[in-house]
Amino acid sequence: MAESSVVATFNVTAYTRWGQQVHVTGDRPELGSWNPDKAVPLSSAAYPTWSATVVLPANTPVEYKYVIKGDNAPVVWESGLNRSTVTPPTGTYITHENFRD
Repeated sequence: MAESSVVATFNVTAYTRWGQQVHVTGDRPELGSWNPDKAVPLSSAAYPTWSATVVLPANTPVEYKYVIKGDNAPVVWESGLNRSTVTPPTGTYITHENFRD
């Protein structure tokens, strides 16, 4: 039986400098397995809100954080504990969050 999935949209408000980009990473392979090099880039089309859509398994615990990456600069991880959620059994999952400096 195929695993069911949901469409997760991550929205985070983050103020960045020119050349920086916000990504989301987490404990799932779809989110880069905590590797900033494999993190999902978010679009700045609605700056300062950054967004990306990822397909995740349904009804599954997920931990994640936002990171800011820039040219020739160290990765900046948001502060605080990992964010966590359980994806819904069907449909979509949407976040509206603020980057924690």
